Amino acid sequence: MTHRSLPREIPPGTAALGMAAILLTLSGCAAVDGIAYGRSSATFENASQLSESGGGAPLWLPADATEITRVSSTRAEDTVSILFRSDEGVAGCEEVPRVSAPTMEIADGPDVYAIDRVALCDDWAVAESDGTYYAWTPAKEADAP
Repeated sequence: MTHRSLPREIPPGTAALGMAAILLTLSGCAAVDGIAYGRSSATFENASQLSESGGGAPLWLPADATEITRVSSTRAEDTVSILFRSDEGVAGCEEVPRVSAPTMEIADGPDVYAIDRVALCDDWAVAESDGTYYAWTPAKEADAP
């Protein structure tokens, strides 16, 4: 019976490769989103948490908003999408035909292409489907005369 011994030396770069794999696993999708897609995302349980975050909350966001996801561009200033649930809905906004769509996509958001009208809230367009709201800025609807 022959007994083979394992090499005692670790090939160069193995430790660095292992550490990179660990860091990528620990950092998860956030790092990939930021670098590859130019976006950062955050989730909040309610409107109060979003308001207290560094980015703040739009004034039109309903007080009962929950399950909030905010996705912001890391490349373009003021390009943001927000997904949330609400029973109250948005108030103080004008209903207009939808002419734009979000540039920052959020999974599980309503299909905005199936929605003909949106609420125009300042420079945000807000689409709604079954109590789920998908808001984005900048919105072309705000540019209309």
